[in-house]
Amino acid sequence: MTLWLTSHAAQAGVFNIPEFVEYKSWAAGIEPAVTLSTYGNTESSGVSFTGKFTYGISPLSNLQIGLGTGSGSEGFRVGGTYTFDFIPDLQGQLGAGLALQAYYFKIKDGFGETDTTIYPYIHKMFAASAGYHYDPYLAMPFGLAFYNGSYRSIWQLVLGNYFKTSEHVGINLELGLSLKDTDTYLAGGVTYRD
Repeated sequence: MTLWLTSHAAQAGVFNIPEFVEYKSWAAGIEPAVTLSTYGNTESSGVSFTGKFTYGISPLSNLQIGLGTGSGSEGFRVGGTYTFDFIPDLQGQLGAGLALQAYYFKIKDGFGETDTTIYPYIHKMFAASAGYHYDPYLAMPFGLAFYNGSYRSIWQLVLGNYFKTSEHVGINLELGLSLKDTDTYLAGGVTYRD
């Protein structure tokens, strides 16, 4: 069996990337995820937890760092995401942006994998009662996964929704579907915004 057939896939969820953090503000959250199926691995389940901190570095850009661990085929993970929200979600139009992400994953069998991905996304915020809102999003992350001197292309479809539940707290729920050589997962999370 070749390494290609035994390599693993990893993923870092979209989480709150489309929920833009204003300039000089921050958000912190935890993203639990359940891996439903894993590319190239007979262990098709696992649970992971990733802490994420997001900071508004400019009026149109956010920087996010993540650190976490998991069970099943996935273990330690660390990475970062730069988000450019080039079309703000204003009245009557969809919001759109692009995120550039790099994450390193320590896989259970001792291999490491670095995923470099581009996340084009769209979202639209809808008002709910008492000033709260929900914000469904769609993202199509694609890129390259590097492992043990080799690489492969990866691609996902991610559907999710962010719910602002109070002035400072939001929750999200998302489903990531493997389109090419990635995990299929169900993730959620809680975010606190300053």
